[in-house]
Amino acid sequence: MRPALQLIAAATLVAPIAAQVPASHTLMPVPSSVQLTAAQLRVDTGFSVSTVRVSDGRLTRAIGRAVSRLEMRAGVPLFRRIGSAGSASLVVDVASPGFAVPDLAEDESYQLNVTGSGATLTAATVVGAIRGLETFLQLQGGDAKGVFIQGATIQDTPRFRWRGLLLDVSRHFEPTDVIKRLLDGMAMVKLNVFHWHLSDDQGFRVESRAYPRLHQLGSDSMFYTQEQIREIVSYATDRGIRVMPEFDVPGHSSAWFPGYPELTVGAGPFAIARTWGTFEPTMDPTRESTYQFLDKFIGEIAGLFPDKYWHIGGDEVDPKQWKGTAAIQSYMKSHGLANEVALHTAFNARLFAIVQKHGKTPVGWDEIFQPNLPTSAVIQSWRGTAVLATSAKAGFRGILSAPYYIDHMKAAADFYLPDPIPANTDLTPEQQALVLGGEACMWGEYVVSETLASRIWPRLAAIAERFWSPQNVVDVADMYRRLDVTSRRLSEVGLRHEEHVARNVRRLAGDSTALFETLLDYVRPRDFGGSGSNQFFPHTRLMDAALPDPRASWDITGRARRAVAGDAVAATQLRTDLTRMGAVQARLTAVRDFIPAAGEGVQVAAAMSNLSRVGLDALGFMARRTTADAAWSTYADSMLAALAPRRIGQWTLVPTATDAVRILVDAAKGLPPPRN
Repeated sequence: MRPALQLIAAATLVAPIAAQVPASHTLMPVPSSVQLTAAQLRVDTGFSVSTVRVSDGRLTRAIGRAVSRLEMRAGVPLFRRIGSAGSASLVVDVASPGFAVPDLAEDESYQLNVTGSGATLTAATVVGAIRGLETFLQLQGGDAKGVFIQGATIQDTPRFRWRGLLLDVSRHFEPTDVIKRLLDGMAMVKLNVFHWHLSDDQGFRVESRAYPRLHQLGSDSMFYTQEQIREIVSYATDRGIRVMPEFDVPGHSSAWFPGYPELTVGAGPFAIARTWGTFEPTMDPTRESTYQFLDKFIGEIAGLFPDKYWHIGGDEVDPKQWKGTAAIQSYMKSHGLANEVALHTAFNARLFAIVQKHGKTPVGWDEIFQPNLPTSAVIQSWRGTAVLATSAKAGFRGILSAPYYIDHMKAAADFYLPDPIPANTDLTPEQQALVLGGEACMWGEYVVSETLASRIWPRLAAIAERFWSPQNVVDVADMYRRLDVTSRRLSEVGLRHEEHVARNVRRLAGDSTALFETLLDYVRPRDFGGSGSNQFFPHTRLMDAALPDPRASWDITGRARRAVAGDAVAATQLRTDLTRMGAVQARLTAVRDFIPAAGEGVQVAAAMSNLSRVGLDALGFMARRTTADAAWSTYADSMLAALAPRRIGQWTLVPTATDAVRILVDAAKGLPPPRN
C-alpha cells in the first residue's frame, strides 16, 4: 500500500491547481463596476491586438505603448502589428474617434471583458479606449507559467469630467522631458487636464514673438519655445489630456514688467521676483493700452493651445499700488468703482471679453467670484470647499483645488477623502452638475526637476482616484495597498520617485546611506516648505531627500489601532518599527562630525528616540495587561505635547509616528481605542 500511496501523493503535488477568483484587485482608480473571475488570459509570443470600427493614429500609438509595457513585463517579444479581429488576444472596439482635441464633453467610458481565450475592450471614443488600456494593463498578474491578464468584467466611467494637475513652472522651470514623463504618469491614473502655470512673479516661461521682451527679460533664458509648446500639447493630446495655460494677471505678474514697464505703475526699474510671496507690482487696469497689449498677446498665444479654456489667474492681487496712485483713484471715482475689489472685477470683465473674443472660456481663482461677474467663467476654488459650493449656487461652473495642494507635505490619506461634492452637500442636483471636478496643485517654490516626481507621485494617484471613482470608494487602508503597486507601475514610464531617497542620500551621506535611509523611513518634510528661501537654492538638503509620505510610515497608525484591538501581528510589526526608529539617534550622532547632513536630522532623530521608548513602554503595558502609572502617563503626555505641530513648526523634518504612539499611550492609560 505504501508505494501506491506515494504515487498518489506525488501525482497530487504535480497536478495543476485550478485558478481561483482573486479576493482583491490592484486597480487604481477603482472602476465604476468590476467583477473578477478565475480566468487568466496568457501573455506570450502569440499575444496580438486588433481594432474594430475606428482605428486612427492616436489609438494605434496608444496600443503600441500598451503592448510595449506589457512586453517588458512579460520578458518576451510580443506581436506589434495591429490586425483584424480574427483570433486576436485583445480586440479594441471603438465607436467614434471623439474630439480631435481632448474636450470637456469627451466620453471616456469603456467596457472591458477578459476571459481565458481573449479580451474585448469597447469604448465610445478613442480616449475611452486609452483609459481602458490602462485598466487592461493593471489586470496583469503572474505565476510560475508566466504573465497573464486576470479575468474580469468591467464597466467604467469617470465620476467627474475635469480631473487635473496644476504644475507651476514659473518659480522653477521644468524641462520638456520632465513634463512628458509627468503626462505619462497622469495618463496612467486617468487624469485629463494639465494646467500649465506659465507666468508669475518669478518667471515668464513662453516665447512671445509679438512681445519678445516678455521671455527675453522675464525668464533668465528658461522658457518654452512655441515649437516646444506645440510638442507638449501634441504629446498630451495623444494621451487624452487637455492642456490649459495660465497667465496670471493682474497680480502675480512681476515678470511681465522688466520687458514692458508700461503695463504697471511706478517708476521702476522692475525685476523678476526671486523670493516667495505676493508682491506690489500689478497691472494698471485703467489704461486702454493694457487691454490692447493683452488682446494682442492672447491672440498670439491662444493659437498654441487648442483647448477651449484659458486661465487668467486673478488671485492675491495686492491693491497697494492702486491705492497709492492718484490717476487710478481718479479713474475709480469717475467710473463709480467703490473700491479696489470693484476695480479688479471691472478689469476681469474687460479681460473676459478679450479671452472670449479669441475663442476661449475664462477660468480664474476664486477671488474673481464677485457680483456681476459673467457666469460663463469657471471658478477654481483654492480657499475652501465652501467657496466652490457658493459659486455653484450662484450658477457658476467650478473646480476644486483647496484640499489638494500637494506641495504641502501631507500623507496621501489627507488628500484622499476630501471630495469636490461632499456626501453631506446641500447642493441641488442641478448645482452639483456645475461642479466639474478638481485639480491637484503642484506649486513650484520648493521643487526642482530632481525632486518634482517625489513630491507628486504616488500621492497624486490617490487624488486621481477621488476624481474618477465612485464616491463610496473611501477605504484608506485599501487605497494604500493599491497605491503601493501603482507607485511601482508608474516607474515604467521613467518617473524616478521610487529612487528619490536613495539617489539623494548617496550624495549626502556616502557610506552611511543605509542609516539616512532608515531615518527618512520615519520622517517627512515639514508641512509646507523646502530648503532655501529664494529661487537660487539647489534643494539638495536632507529635507529635500525626504518623501512627503514614506512607504515605511504608511501603516504605522493603522498598526497601532489594530494592536490596541488585540492584533498580535500588528503589535509585533510595531515593535520592529519602534526599535528601528529608536536606534537612529545614536548612530546619527556618531557620524555628525564628518557628514554635515546629519546635523539636520539629529533633532528629529531625538524625537524618534523618545517616541520609540514611549511606544515600546506602552506595548509592554498592553502585553502585561496592566495600566500605566501616573508618573509614566505624565511623562508620555508631555513628550507628545512637545511634538505638537505648533511646537515643531520650524523643524525641517517631522516624525511620522506621533499619532501611532498617541494611540498606544492612550491604550496603556486604559482609555478606549480611537475610532478608525
